[in-house]
Amino acid sequence: MKALPFPCIRPAQDRVLEALPAMGGILSGNDALRGAIADGLMLKDPGAAYYVYECSGELGRVTGVVAICPTSVLADGKGDASADVAAAARAIAELKVQPRPVSLAYEASPVMDIILGAAKEGASLYAVTDPAGITHRAWEVKREDAVGAIRAMLDQAPEPVLTDDPAYAAALTGASQLLADEARAAGTYTGKEPFNFTVAVLFPAAQVSGAAPQVPTGLLTHQVARF
Repeated sequence: MKALPFPCIRPAQDRVLEALPAMGGILSGNDALRGAIADGLMLKDPGAAYYVYECSGELGRVTGVVAICPTSVLADGKGDASADVAAAARAIAELKVQPRPVSLAYEASPVMDIILGAAKEGASLYAVTDPAGITHRAWEVKREDAVGAIRAMLDQAPEPVLTDDPAYAAALTGASQLLADEARAAGTYTGKEPFNFTVAVLFPAAQVSGAAPQVPTGLLTHQVARF
């Protein structure tokens, strides 16, 4: 499985409780997002990193790794041509930011559990409890050896499966296609653009059944084109 570190757009640590309730406005358009970044409410990480995401509540605790994967992992999201999906795809393509990671399940190794457990021993970027009583935590992993270890484990893993809303996956696929079509029309398409990747939270299949948890909108986003 190809799953890479990426530069994230996310809330400032000390303003996350202010940012998350306002995400509807922040992610409503390029001007609003640029304004939030200029104000310091949101920030653009200067380098690529993996992120460890944990959610915990009455039903237990689940830990995943957040990375960017080729949009081909969203094959299950193809074929939905509904007007709502098309509108969502256009909105993502126009915003040029994927608002939240898509949830996928993969076969994790015991070694990966150890690596992610070690990452969680450090200070988290966020620890936020939502109105439903679910606590969301995230850790940044950018140390070279840790990044290399996670990438090596993910390289060995089989392709993940979609555990998210198929309509959301279809919207992400559609947005990628729209941006690719624009680049091809402009004669600039290379196949290596960020919109050819989707940011995903990869949960161990053994930890999820049915629909997997979702990272809150705006907490960890992926810029797919220049805005």
